[in-house]
Amino acid sequence: MNSSGPFRVLNGLLTRIHAFTRLVLSFVLCAILLILAAIILVPMLLLATRAPAFVLPSNETREQIYNLACSKGLSGGSLAERELIWRRRSLVELSHPIRVVLASQPYDIPWGYYASRPNPTSFNCPPRKQANLQYWIPSLDMPESQISNIGNTNRQKERARPNPGPDESVVEALWIVGYDDDRSHGRRTNEWLKEARQLDGRSPGSVEEHGLWHTVVPIGSLQMTYWYKFGPGEDVVIECYAPFQRCEGNVDLKDLRMFARLSFDKDAIPQHQVIVDGLRTLLFRWRSSS
Repeated sequence: MNSSGPFRVLNGLLTRIHAFTRLVLSFVLCAILLILAAIILVPMLLLATRAPAFVLPSNETREQIYNLACSKGLSGGSLAERELIWRRRSLVELSHPIRVVLASQPYDIPWGYYASRPNPTSFNCPPRKQANLQYWIPSLDMPESQISNIGNTNRQKERARPNPGPDESVVEALWIVGYDDDRSHGRRTNEWLKEARQLDGRSPGSVEEHGLWHTVVPIGSLQMTYWYKFGPGEDVVIECYAPFQRCEGNVDLKDLRMFARLSFDKDAIPQHQVIVDGLRTLLFRWRSSS
């Protein structure tokens, strides 16, 4: 009997299996290549067929920046957008007025006085109803640059002020609002503090100093020192936590119908009247008749 017959059959079978395996592998490889092509080419085709991308302006003038339409501005997500934002801000004059309405009265506040200097795309938006400011005392000058961390830089060096004196520091108005605006509840906070902390000058431990009464009140594991005065023209309540070097002041400007939350160095407490009168002076300076 010839034994080569079964071997030929087996060899043929193996050959067909090998061919089928190569066919399957080829099919799988083609499928993988098609998937990869779809992943790469489809987005490219979509980009090619959609509307042209927005071209960022590169040669705007200062006047064009001042007249930008009101918008939310750019996201700053790309390098080109960040460069455009920086270029626009670098062209804005520190004296450029930004309209704010406080207690139904318009004010034109110079851009350089803002603690968070507004984006140029907001210049022609409806007027804001609150302001956050920074100013030097006692000169009432604006800082030369926006201060991002006032807690560590309240006496930062500037070209015009290379060595700030001990009586010079930057005050931040965290916010200023009119009585009829959203944060007018701050006035009620003053009233609550007056009652809850017995800020009347007669509570045990109250001492008069620098034209203010002050008292120390334990709050949990910390101690809060309150400096305060209440009068017909203004109410002032200053809060200082023992571990911190900056204090916050609640100021009710009754003649202007405004409330302000201020932040300043603890060493500036003796200058509290300079701080408050300075804020009032600036607001009168910026008041608009139109």
